[in-house]
Amino acid sequence: MPMKCHQRIVREQHAQEPDPLLEEKMAFAQSFDSASVREITNAEAKTVIKKYEWLGNMGTTDYSFGLFFGPHLAGVECFGRRAGTKSAASVCGEKYAHMVKTLCRGACVHWAHPHSASFFIPRACRLMAEKGFHIFAAYSDVEAGEIGTVYQATNWLYCGTNNSAASSFIWPKKPVANDATWGRFKDGALRDERNIHGLTRIRKFAGDNGAYRVKFSRRDLRERMVREGFLFFKSPPKRRYVTFAGDKKLVKELRAALNWDVLPYPRREDAEIAA
Repeated sequence: MPMKCHQRIVREQHAQEPDPLLEEKMAFAQSFDSASVREITNAEAKTVIKKYEWLGNMGTTDYSFGLFFGPHLAGVECFGRRAGTKSAASVCGEKYAHMVKTLCRGACVHWAHPHSASFFIPRACRLMAEKGFHIFAAYSDVEAGEIGTVYQATNWLYCGTNNSAASSFIWPKKPVANDATWGRFKDGALRDERNIHGLTRIRKFAGDNGAYRVKFSRRDLRERMVREGFLFFKSPPKRRYVTFAGDKKLVKELRAALNWDVLPYPRREDAEIAA
């Protein structure tokens, strides 16, 4: 049997939940005549991401966009920063690094039109282009049963896999040291290690002599997290895709500047073997 991706499984689960407005929502979602895409707050996006997305958090999100059928939010796409100071420049070079964003989170609800993502993603990228961002990277997670079907359907370029040295971390559900210190990480959700970067700024910690503040390097903070009970896991490489948005001349220029190799699209059976 073909392996289902995580979001499809979750959509099937949520489809069993009672919803008094379901018929109205599904009527709007019969076609894209009533569909619209617009920027929304990260808080609005989180209501969908937390329910449907593999990692269940907003990651490095800077900008969020919503797909609406009539007045109803049917999907979100979130764009954020690439990890590391040289990461953005690795895509098309230093000259274009300021144009790079990662499509870091995205999900559609169970009642949305079956082709919602294919409709939604290109339009969200065009809205990002209006903000000055024209290069977009996205990743499909083998652990979530993803091969990047929607990126293939919307003609993104497949550029192999990312660094296999990446890792994720989780706050275990069992009690660990300094419970009060880590607040939002006490939900037991798996998170990309890139989330540590945002914690390295001056942080408030709970100690034996009361609260205190300290600034860590990423390495020091990771070591502290291990001591206090966090579990770290090596993540398998993710498949990466790239696309461009803007006028034809700019898109052609950016495509010529792409540093990553463009490869044939992977197949779902490849994901099953890797998993």
